[in-house]
Amino acid sequence: MGTVASAPADFSVFRTLSGSTATLERAATLGEGLAISQWSRSARETLGYDMPGHHTLSLYLRGGEKSFRVGLDSLHGGAGKFCVLPAEHYSRWSMNDNVRFLHLYIAPERLAREAVMRLDCEPRSLELRDRTYIHDDSLTDVCRSLLGTDWSRPDERLAASSAAETVLHQLLHQGVSRKTPQPARGGLAPAVRRRVMDYVDAHLDAPLTLAELAGVAALSTYHFARMFHTSFGEPPHAWVRARRIERAKALLAAGKSDLASIAQASGFGSASHLSRVFRDAAGVTPGQYRGARAGR
Repeated sequence: MGTVASAPADFSVFRTLSGSTATLERAATLGEGLAISQWSRSARETLGYDMPGHHTLSLYLRGGEKSFRVGLDSLHGGAGKFCVLPAEHYSRWSMNDNVRFLHLYIAPERLAREAVMRLDCEPRSLELRDRTYIHDDSLTDVCRSLLGTDWSRPDERLAASSAAETVLHQLLHQGVSRKTPQPARGGLAPAVRRRVMDYVDAHLDAPLTLAELAGVAALSTYHFARMFHTSFGEPPHAWVRARRIERAKALLAAGKSDLASIAQASGFGSASHLSRVFRDAAGVTPGQYRGARAGR
C-alpha cells in the first residue's frame, strides 16, 4: 500500500507561488493529502491558477485591501478573509499591496474520503463551492490553531493536523453543495458501499484481498475496483490503508498495547512496517503520536 503523504511541493498552487515574487515563510505536510504553507508578498504581481488539481483554502493574515480577483474587481482582500478554490477552478489575481497569507492544500481524494466517512454519501454527488473573500468565524477559529503551532515540531504538527481535519469537517458541512442529480454511472449502490465499509472495518487485522472485497460486493474484481473508485474517490488499497491508519491511531491513543500488537491488530504485520507507513501518512512516528496524545 504505497501511497504516501503529499508534500507541499506536490500541490500546483504551491509550485506556482514558489515561482512568483511571494516569499515562503514556512510549510509542512499534515498527513496524507494535506499540506500547509505561509507566505508573504510585497511586490505587485498578477498570478493565475488554471485547474490546479487540488483544493486550496486561503486566509489573508495581513493586507490585501487593494488586491482582487480578476472578474470580481469589486471584492477585495483583507485580514481575516478567506478564499476557497476547488480543484477544477480557474482564476487570476491582481496583487497590489503587501500581503501575508496562509494556504491549506487538500487532495481531492482526501476530501472524497471524508465525504464518505462523515456524510455517508458518494463524493461525486458533492462539489466544493468556489468562494472569494468571505468571512467565516468557525474557520477563523480553527486557523488560529494552525497559526499558533510550530509545524516543525512533531508534537505540534499533530495539533496542526487535527486542526486541518476540523477544516475538512467545516468545508464538508458548510462549503459543499449537491450537484444536480445524474444517472448513476458505475458506482456501488449505497447498501453495497456500506456493506464493504463494515466488512473492511471488521477485518482490518486480516490480509484483505481485492477478490475478497469484490466477493462481499458480489462483483468481479475488475468491476468492483472500478466501481469502488467511482464511489469512494480512490482505489480500494488506498481506502483500506487509511482505515488501518485510523485503527492504529485509536489503539495508540488508548495507550494499552505495544507497537507490535497494534501493528498486528491494524493489519500492518510488523512494528517496522507500521512505523514507516504511519509516518508517511501522519507526519509523525507512532511513538510521537502516542506521546502527544498522552500529554493532552
